[in-house]
Amino acid sequence: MLNPALAPSGGRRTHATRVSRTSHPHLGPRTSRSPMLAAIALLIACVAPAAAIANPGVTLQSLRSWSAPTNTRLVFDFSAPVTLAGPDSGESKLIVLSTPGERVSLAPGTPAILAVEDTAVDSVRIDVAPNVTYFRLTFSDTTTFHVFTLPAEEGKPYRVVVDVERPGANAREAKRLAGIAAIKKAKRTLLVAVDAGHGGEDAGAHGPNGVLEKNVTLAVARAVVDELNLLPGVQGVLVRTGDYFIPLHERYLSAERMKADLFISIHCNSSRRRGSGSGTEVYFLSLTGASDQADADLAAAENSADLVGGVPAQTDNALVDILYDVKRSAALEKSQLLAESLLDHVAVDSRLESRGVKQASFAVLKSCEFPSALVETAFINNPSEARLLRQSSFQHELGRQIANGVSEYFNRAGLTSGAPSDSDSRTAR
Repeated sequence: MLNPALAPSGGRRTHATRVSRTSHPHLGPRTSRSPMLAAIALLIACVAPAAAIANPGVTLQSLRSWSAPTNTRLVFDFSAPVTLAGPDSGESKLIVLSTPGERVSLAPGTPAILAVEDTAVDSVRIDVAPNVTYFRLTFSDTTTFHVFTLPAEEGKPYRVVVDVERPGANAREAKRLAGIAAIKKAKRTLLVAVDAGHGGEDAGAHGPNGVLEKNVTLAVARAVVDELNLLPGVQGVLVRTGDYFIPLHERYLSAERMKADLFISIHCNSSRRRGSGSGTEVYFLSLTGASDQADADLAAAENSADLVGGVPAQTDNALVDILYDVKRSAALEKSQLLAESLLDHVAVDSRLESRGVKQASFAVLKSCEFPSALVETAFINNPSEARLLRQSSFQHELGRQIANGVSEYFNRAGLTSGAPSDSDSRTAR
């Protein structure tokens, strides 16, 4: 629980609960006890010291930060769940979190002071005492923060996450995206938003020798954008430009705000998620379910990125769904054409088996403002394909093939630069 008692005066104290004597096992209830209960309590009191000695306590295994355009994320990895006292959200320049009555030690190599020193977070200082540990978070200015926890899962420990907004960054980002849209309209170019899957705390799938999906997807996405910008009348723009987390719905919303004509999301497959496998495949959105159970499992794995990032589940609006049915159907037809064009070119590489064009309910593909597709480049935990994915030459070749697929799609769809596109029509309306 997060206890508002230690919040600084500037912090909001909503959605927080003070640890009470009736709910905390170390403090015990306030009410009187019967002789039998008193005897049990005495026995527990005698045994408790020995148990405390046997229990090594909770360890802070690591502390790290991720700087994104609109926020900085602090992540605390613990060896076991901890009960924190402090604010869970608000606006302040300093917050203090603590673990009253609980011993927390620092693992070797975990810093007691982390100097972030960006425009959102100045530093984190950890003070360890016998029965309490204090986490003092100093921000660069008074700003909005959110504290939440993530449960342990495969390959990830119990985590406490603090998101700190960068003052004025949301307005600056909105202005940047509007600027991209304005240039696109003035030059009458065809704009392709290229989304590098995962990022930051969400590493995606893991391959041998430390290769991570989030790094491969960003390298390939950059190569795609470089190649797109060589095509006359075409502009490529990265959705994620660095190693940081973006919620799935924010990825396609960013593409909508820049008035993109196409959206392509880059990923790596993993056989740990769906049995053995190799090769490449391209997906477009399914409204009725996946092509088969393996595709459903893959979509569920990719959609879990929001869970890793602590994003609440998105609920669909039934009225909006009805109003957008016609537009979505048209977008899906074009998305299928896009997926086919992309696979035709990616599968030219004889080192990658073509697994075909498929459908699944990927959350990142749910915009109906433009055709969109998700490219599973190769299997990152297949040793031979992981070696390819690590190579800069292969990443650039993939980028060239995907850009060629985009060019073919524009030709097949009858779209040329200088002609009004769907996104231009949306702007006019």
